[in-house]
Amino acid sequence: MHIQNSFLFLVSLGLSTVTFAASPTELDQYLVKKGILDAAYQIKNKAALDEILSAISDEDSRTLPFQVDQNMLMEKMEVSADKIEIEGIITTPDFTQFAESVGQQQVKQLIKKNSLQNCELLFEHQFQRVNPYVLEMDLSSPQQKYEIKIHNTECKFK
Repeated sequence: MHIQNSFLFLVSLGLSTVTFAASPTELDQYLVKKGILDAAYQIKNKAALDEILSAISDEDSRTLPFQVDQNMLMEKMEVSADKIEIEGIITTPDFTQFAESVGQQQVKQLIKKNSLQNCELLFEHQFQRVNPYVLEMDLSSPQQKYEIKIHNTECKFK
């Protein structure tokens, strides 16, 4: 039962499954209007996109750390023209026992599997879906650091 509860933690690792229609966001539309993206959301001006995303990341960083749920605290999130970097802390009290019982490699695979089920949320904008893009997530627990990398090509967007 304890392992099952801990597994549920991984399933809800702060990335709740949300279904979005694959439609452009307001940011996508703004970037097309400014000529930074073309009509197919391909990046035309990477430097300008990086500048805008850096400003958004700086603004968003003022609200961090952010308690995603009872299991994770997001400390840093930085978005650029080709990747999203997230740093967080796993705050579940019994996580260490769970990780020891299933093994570090299995925990990493479960985190990645859950993240892949949440691609619609992680790669929110159309330009993140149609251009080469990667999510680099570093999660720390009291005993271990988990580095997860997900390329948008691994996702099945709806």
